[in-house]
Amino acid sequence: MVKEPSLTIGKERHSHEIPQKIMIRPRGGDRRSRRTAIALQQGLVELLLEKSLDDITIKELTTVADVSRTTFYLHYHNINDLFAQMENNVYMQFEQIIHRSMAGDRGLFHIEFDDKGTPTLPALKEVFIFIKDNPQLSAVLLNNPASTFLEKIWSTGHHVLAQRMAELQPDQEADQVEYYYAFALNGTKGIIEHWISTGMKEPVQQVVEITTTFLLRNLGFLSEESI
Repeated sequence: MVKEPSLTIGKERHSHEIPQKIMIRPRGGDRRSRRTAIALQQGLVELLLEKSLDDITIKELTTVADVSRTTFYLHYHNINDLFAQMENNVYMQFEQIIHRSMAGDRGLFHIEFDDKGTPTLPALKEVFIFIKDNPQLSAVLLNNPASTFLEKIWSTGHHVLAQRMAELQPDQEADQVEYYYAFALNGTKGIIEHWISTGMKEPVQQVVEITTTFLLRNLGFLSEESI
């Protein structure tokens, strides 16, 4: 049986490494259609590492992907449509991984401690594992102005955080919660961007511990209990 191709984003375009958790895998259509969509999405990622989304033309994308313009329009309306579908596809897969990290009674801000008492947010760890396993795709999703990937990840956390704050500090003003949320989101994003730009030299666990400590030190209303 011929295996259907899957696309993982690694350091080399034609890597034969074991597939990572996150794959750009279009849904629906026959095998040929999925293969074509994968080629187009792979080509888009490669081009986005060199230029902005607005500067990419269908002609150069189809050349890189070795796909005809006619075939492109059978799958997507334009470049932005391709990017949006790719981002949404990856996000849905990533969301499933996050939910698995929240199994049982654990919430998004559930905190675990190792033998040395070092705190870790399991859901946050999944974010860094994804980035480590998919560096090129992560760079595209985090650095492209058109991407809302990180905001989507934190959208659920916004509601959970507001609810938890209301329980722990009922007198807290709503706008204060919004500032806490913005602080956590942008602080974490800054750490991620710095980690990527410096070559991800630190192990995932170390960066997760740094980020978790950063969040807990400044967002003291989070308790050791699951939110």
